[in-house]
Amino acid sequence: MGATVRAARQLIAETVPAALPGLPFAEEVMRSVNSAVGFDGYYLFAVDPITQLRCAMYAENGLQVATRRLILNETVEQDFNRYTELFRRPGHVGVLAFRAAPEPHSPRLHEILRPQGFMSELRLVLVDGGRYWGALSLFRDERRHPFTDADAEVATELAKPLCTAVRRHQVRRTGGEPVPGAAGIVLVGRDGEFLSVSPEARTWLGYLRSDGLNFDDVSRVVHEVAQAARAGRPSPLCRVRTNDGHWLVISGTRSLAGPVEVTVVIQPASVRQVLPAFAAWSGLSVRESEVLDLVADGLAAKQIARRLDLSVLTVNDHLRSTYRKTGVTGRDQLLALTS
Repeated sequence: MGATVRAARQLIAETVPAALPGLPFAEEVMRSVNSAVGFDGYYLFAVDPITQLRCAMYAENGLQVATRRLILNETVEQDFNRYTELFRRPGHVGVLAFRAAPEPHSPRLHEILRPQGFMSELRLVLVDGGRYWGALSLFRDERRHPFTDADAEVATELAKPLCTAVRRHQVRRTGGEPVPGAAGIVLVGRDGEFLSVSPEARTWLGYLRSDGLNFDDVSRVVHEVAQAARAGRPSPLCRVRTNDGHWLVISGTRSLAGPVEVTVVIQPASVRQVLPAFAAWSGLSVRESEVLDLVADGLAAKQIARRLDLSVLTVNDHLRSTYRKTGVTGRDQLLALTS
């Protein structure tokens, strides 16, 4: 590993304890990536670790293409380096580039990237411990040499610290108080078109916007939930952290009447809904997760010990480990992260 890559890994790691808001977090992380693998635009996203549905997005000079078009390319069209394919591939990285004739037969390259002025793309799926945490797409325009296999090798060296940074950012400490509000509704048609977006849903999605992302970009979370519901997946939902640290849950239910195929609901998440993803992002063990569930129910250490058939000492050990992993000093701070 070269000195440049080591420096980039260290800089990415330094963003973890900083608990930066969304856009500053992405800027710091991507500045570090750029020092090792130069790019002209990027798209970084995280997924809900339980349902694998997209839950956070950051971009700069990214693709100005309709979300429905991007989903079609990712799920229907035959193309190179789909995220699901890269998850299964060793290294979890792929390069798509125009170098010389014959050009690769790729709808994404010819119909999406090149019309935007990009001549190559490097995709890195963020996998750690066998689990999918998100992905990074880098773009280069015609002024730069296309991405190479050497660039892909460098990117894989950044995967582990990127996984850690993305995971920890979802459970960062914030000063925001929970925001009350009514549920928002998005009615999705059979072709994925939004037939109706309630004012409440538009407000909630507005909490996900930042520089580099428009309404269509952040609506990707709704599209993915709707697609999962359409496919018949059980409990199609994702837990989403807003830019100011509030938790939302986005869930979908398939409809059998009229032009509406899926009804998507966006609303503040309960602690119980947040806990499974929170435990995964925080790297809690099975037993630590069980203890956390009972802490959320308001049980004291003695009650938890009886419920789990453990000693109080062991319960307190699990709690201390959970505090350390989540960067808090006690129960109140821990529960504040999940509400």
